[in-house]
Amino acid sequence: MFIKLFLTGVFGIFSSGALHAEYDVSQLKNLFTDKIQRAQIDAARSGNTSGPELKQTSQVKVSGYITRSDGKSVVWLNNQNTLEGSKIGDVIVHQHTIGKDKKVTVSVDGKTARLKPGESWSKDTGKTTDNY
Repeated sequence: MFIKLFLTGVFGIFSSGALHAEYDVSQLKNLFTDKIQRAQIDAARSGNTSGPELKQTSQVKVSGYITRSDGKSVVWLNNQNTLEGSKIGDVIVHQHTIGKDKKVTVSVDGKTARLKPGESWSKDTGKTTDNY
């Protein structure tokens, strides 16, 4: 009899705890993310964003590049530099192409362009313009 009473008490304690578990359903997020949310998460992980939202780049302007004495190259584009990594926002700078033919290769959303310092490229139109 004592065992039945004990088991009933233990069962009652565990089942009442499960019924009273507190959580806010509105705080649960979606399991899946869209393309913009995924880009924001990736940018936050790599430290390539300065704000809570990642802007979609449609215009890329290369201000210049330099090869440092240690052999590493730095590119300035859209008023930022590649000292910390080869991505600036959603623009990828192809490090191995810096300085070849005095140009820099950049990619945005799978579209690629080769730009000289002082040139801008529109991802949407595919046109390159000289800024100087």
